[in-house]
Amino acid sequence: MRQSFNPPATGLVLEIGSGDNPNPRSNVLVDRFLGSDNRERGGDLVVDRPFVVADAHHLPFRDGAFAYTICSHILEHMDDPAQFARELSRVSRAGYVQSPSEIAERLFHWSFHRWYVNRVGDTLVLHPRDPDEPFGEFFDYLYEYNPAYYYFQRSMPDLFWVELEWHDRLHVEVRDASPLPLRDPAALRRLVQPRLSLVGQVRLFITTLLARSVRAETRRRLRAVFGRSYV
Repeated sequence: MRQSFNPPATGLVLEIGSGDNPNPRSNVLVDRFLGSDNRERGGDLVVDRPFVVADAHHLPFRDGAFAYTICSHILEHMDDPAQFARELSRVSRAGYVQSPSEIAERLFHWSFHRWYVNRVGDTLVLHPRDPDEPFGEFFDYLYEYNPAYYYFQRSMPDLFWVELEWHDRLHVEVRDASPLPLRDPAALRRLVQPRLSLVGQVRLFITTLLARSVRAETRRRLRAVFGRSYV
């Protein structure tokens, strides 16, 4: 999952929930869990720069301490998303949030997540996650072992991941129901349109075959070599 964000060249960058894969640009890391409580980590916690143990609802930093804050796959866990958004806006002048989309949540069903996340304009709209688990781990196995499904998901990233780069203030809204237009044929046609050009599709197909031939441990080593968060 590529991250589309633009942290400034200068100024402190905070990363919340960095886990085993902190971004190379981050100067300060925050995580709430040090042991095995964080079930989304793909490896051991990385502490290779200033590290603070804190609850993201109440960050121990002064107002405007950071130029930018990175939060990848954190919002869907929050007890109080609105309070979390206020804290990010308080300590940082800008930032980036990425979460699984509601479509991804319904397919993969990560039981430890609390919210479905959608983006409506420049607002992240959340509503409570359904406890039902209709597919079990079926789509996890498809993504890991079937290159055709992996290619499909990577070719339409905005269907499966929600991204927002915000400035001045992060806008979060909690609703009772989903904002997805799943009963609007015109909206559905727009949602399922291909995202890539023919050249982009060929490039993605080749990288898909290469990526699926490399296991997770090797990908972690490649990330370290190239200084990237995701390979």
